[in-house]
Amino acid sequence: MAAPLDGAGVEDIDLCRSSLLVEQKRIFLNLRENARGRYLRIAEVTGSNRSTIIIPSSGLMQLRSLLDEFIEHDNGVAMGQQAMLGDNYGAVDMKKKPVRKPRRVGGLENGEGTEGDEDRRVFVGNLSWSTNSEQLKNHFDVCGEVVRADVFTERSGRSRGCGIVEFTSPDGAHNAMVMMNNTDLDGRSIFVREDRG
Repeated sequence: MAAPLDGAGVEDIDLCRSSLLVEQKRIFLNLRENARGRYLRIAEVTGSNRSTIIIPSSGLMQLRSLLDEFIEHDNGVAMGQQAMLGDNYGAVDMKKKPVRKPRRVGGLENGEGTEGDEDRRVFVGNLSWSTNSEQLKNHFDVCGEVVRADVFTERSGRSRGCGIVEFTSPDGAHNAMVMMNNTDLDGRSIFVREDRG
């Protein structure tokens, strides 16, 4: 019988942990690692009740993508409500709160990207830890002329499993989303979506 992903019977190492309080619920997030690999453990505690979700590292980028989509949808619905209610909606501040963006080592953190070029870039997730920027660029060359391909890395130099590909035109980015989503790169089925900055 295989050991559970959360490592029962296997030594787990906490890599990162945090918690937040949302509407009387305490939510704990633990990025952990054991002999089977990395995983995110999300636990919700309400009074004496506790629920736990385990997400393998291979699903983290998909989870992030879905969360981004849900947040964008929620913001769109809220902005639509604000437009319908006009100034009477002032009781709720609908301005976006500043979000600390992750450090993108390996490109784009030093102002290399410019405002307005988002339509020429795609976000690529579920990359193999061994995929480098050159391999990423070569994989996307068939979609259009690639200006730059960057694999994001941790401060330690280890890949974060995702990156950005920038094309000379929006057509290249569109082609990439249509042609390259769910294709194989270094033994991994990558996903490609528009870059949301």
